Amino acid sequence: MADKPARNSSARLLLPIVKREPEKTKRPVSLSQDVDADLLAYQLAYRDMNGAEVSRDFIIEHVLAQHLKRDKAFQAWKATR
Repeated sequence: MADKPARNSSARLLLPIVKREPEKTKRPVSLSQDVDADLLAYQLAYRDMNGAEVSRDFIIEHVLAQHLKRDKAFQAWKATR
């Protein structure tokens, strides 16, 4: 019987816990090997810390959405369109 890793309640990932993923639009993307390795590590950390699985596509989408929302120059440009 394998023990589950203990969850550290003080360490939290930025990606929220999700019940299910929304429908996606497919977009091909090429990533460096380092970024792909970090995505895999983040996916494993998410599983270990939250006890749930999410796809790397979901992680990529969430990280991009956060970045775009926080980019004030982009948001100002977008508001003028």
